[in-house]
Amino acid sequence: MTKIATWVDTATEEEARTLDRGMWEMASSEQADGTFVAQAEGPAPENGEFWYDALNRIKDDADQRYAMARRHLPLPAAWREMAVALRLKIRKARKEKVGYEDHLRELHHLASMSSYAGYGYIQRVPYARLSTLNLSYDRIGCDRLELLGPTDRKWMRELWGEPRDHSTAAELYGEMLANDIMRVKAEEKQERDERMEKLFGNLHREIEEERAAASEPPPPKRRGILGWLFGR
Repeated sequence: MTKIATWVDTATEEEARTLDRGMWEMASSEQADGTFVAQAEGPAPENGEFWYDALNRIKDDADQRYAMARRHLPLPAAWREMAVALRLKIRKARKEKVGYEDHLRELHHLASMSSYAGYGYIQRVPYARLSTLNLSYDRIGCDRLELLGPTDRKWMRELWGEPRDHSTAAELYGEMLANDIMRVKAEEKQERDERMEKLFGNLHREIEEERAAASEPPPPKRRGILGWLFGR
């Protein structure tokens, strides 16, 4: 099975779950002084540094900013940074008096997807399913999409007019979201149970090893020369 590197590559619930667990599941390691430290791997680094620090180095390049933010969806900051990159592209196009509708439509779709659920649930929903939902401008509108700002909405109305309604993906697909929340909660409970079982299993093994070591008889003393001579 090919390892999924980013959320936008996930096609199944299991792929989304595996990616999330790989990022946030705590793993313990023994240090040189014998102590154990538990830590999560966290988001994948960019050239050896934290992704948001790396992004700040290239933030004036809209294409690079867009690509890096997309790799780190659906982290909350990644949604915002991808939207900022699209706005940079739109402003550049407007300044040059060229078309920008594709960028604006992508910004709307991005904001619509982000309105499905907050982080804690959305990262376990496969991108392939979420990205194919019917979240058209006329159906979901723009006023209730938190990722959008006043200028974004102004541009949308200029190009597309007034939508039929204003909603969110969470409302339009409420039943699907309820099922996703129930599934994620069940998965997390199973994972907690597995961690507890592993923890107590390791603890039980260590106790048994200590008991076994304590019950072993001490090695016989070696008899000195006087013991050999006098039978002592």
